[in-house]
Amino acid sequence: MKAAKKSSAKRTLIVLICTLAVLFAGFFTTDLIRAKRYKLPPVFCICIIDYENGSKDYYGLGYKVWEDYDTFDRTTDYYVGFWLIPKFFCL
Repeated sequence: MKAAKKSSAKRTLIVLICTLAVLFAGFFTTDLIRAKRYKLPPVFCICIIDYENGSKDYYGLGYKVWEDYDTFDRTTDYYVGFWLIPKFFCL
């Protein structure tokens, strides 16, 4: 009886972790495509830092998106990376 409960709890934990990993991958992929291909701000991130020049930092689940606004060219570039990685290592 105990072996069946232990196996069931382990299976439930594995399914939960896999579900969270799939959700994380979906959120990251959606924001990556929006930022790099369509030059749009992310959907699944929260704006944490808003700079005076118009640039913004968005934080998501384990990753962040930098909205880099150039005031001279009036262009916006997006960089996607993980929380602890500097901007020059980004995608």
